[in-house]
Amino acid sequence: MTENHLLAHIQAVKPLVATLNRTDTECNQLENKMKGLEHGRLRSLYHYNYLNSLFALVIVVYFFVFHLIFGDMLVSTYHTLLFFDSFVLTFFLVFCLFLAVPLSLYFLLIYGINTLIKKTSTHQSKLQHVRSALAEATSYRKATKQELHELTDIPAYYLKPYSIEKFETYFKHQRADSLKEAINLFETEKSFLLHQYTLFRFHGEKRLYQSYEQAVRFEKQTL
Repeated sequence: MTENHLLAHIQAVKPLVATLNRTDTECNQLENKMKGLEHGRLRSLYHYNYLNSLFALVIVVYFFVFHLIFGDMLVSTYHTLLFFDSFVLTFFLVFCLFLAVPLSLYFLLIYGINTLIKKTSTHQSKLQHVRSALAEATSYRKATKQELHELTDIPAYYLKPYSIEKFETYFKHQRADSLKEAINLFETEKSFLLHQYTLFRFHGEKRLYQSYEQAVRFEKQTL
């Protein structure tokens, strides 16, 4: 292909690449939403994938209330079970009674309530809706990807908005005469940008150039 033909080809492929990128984003969002619904509404209070500051706040309040209500009972139980003057036994009893028992009850309580919530018709309806939307988006993404691969010989790795826009710029400004040259030029520039990004991060620079971040996102994006 000549430069003009390659430019026209890139411009013809560009809308499909943008569509595929939007569909990928939509699928990722729906997958995350579905995982959240599958794990339940109270997932942030007990599930290891979602533990955050909310969990820390709730667990602190829970421990305070638990020990406020059952503190005397725990102390009495501790003195009843403490037969020997042993540091190891003392530590074990304190750990079990004042930490392990309330913590186990907390997770059991939150997990039980969360399980009941997941069984409600409202929650199941939301989950089914997201599953249907994800199945539809996945099917559309597959069809778009198939159409794109039939339309062009550009390697799948470069069928992303960032690289396609770069290729278009190269051919517009006659910086490349062939697709192979465009790919080599793109890889050279990308390597430089990633190196600059690493330097910025190493020196603690918070304000990064947008082009550096785009190169990083390109590396993380998969088809």
